[in-house]
Amino acid sequence: MPDVESWIGEGKYDSFFDFHRSLGFSKQRSDYGRIKQQLDKVPVLGFNSRYDINLIKNDLFAVIGTDNIKSHPDDDYKRVQFVWKHYGMKLIKDLLIWYNNWDVVPFIKAIKAQRELFKRFDLNMFADGVSLPGLSEKVMYQTCFDNLQYPSKKSSQAFRFPSKRMSGYESQDVEAKREFGMMLGHLDRLLNQQKYFCGLCYGPLSAETASAGRINNNLEHRRQRLD
Repeated sequence: MPDVESWIGEGKYDSFFDFHRSLGFSKQRSDYGRIKQQLDKVPVLGFNSRYDINLIKNDLFAVIGTDNIKSHPDDDYKRVQFVWKHYGMKLIKDLLIWYNNWDVVPFIKAIKAQRELFKRFDLNMFADGVSLPGLSEKVMYQTCFDNLQYPSKKSSQAFRFPSKRMSGYESQDVEAKREFGMMLGHLDRLLNQQKYFCGLCYGPLSAETASAGRINNNLEHRRQRLD
């Protein structure tokens, strides 16, 4: 402890908030010089400790010493004060709920509407593409040519998911000390939903080729697709 105490030393500030307050919140300021000036006064954060913080200071200032750090306009702060008082808020949680209802909820509604759009093309925007351009490309291939040859999506021959493969998954998880909770009935339902063809290439599946394409077997099959 004496070693740690001698490293920390007795600084000018009682807490980080005292240090932060001394920087001010003016709209126009040079953050690099002011923050460096303040950090040099704090042994723990400054560049005079026995731990070579000099190794990171250039990267630190490359981030915090830019014009990207902006202060909140007074009007925004006054609006938050009004909202806090008007709705009788007691906790920051109350403010976050109010904010989410006005900002996040409409965003979620927009995502749901967009998902319904791609469902018209038999695409799941959360499973069939990692980006809107990727999904749009798949829509293009469905609509721009008349002579494209698509794999048949008619139901293939029905079968049960192979229990031997299921046992292999369980053995792998036991060996890796992972919890196993996958059920054969769940995989059989996925096969039926996919009409017994591959969820990637739409090729017909069989008991010899079906795979859960799994990520995690805890509870149910997380990827919700059979390959």
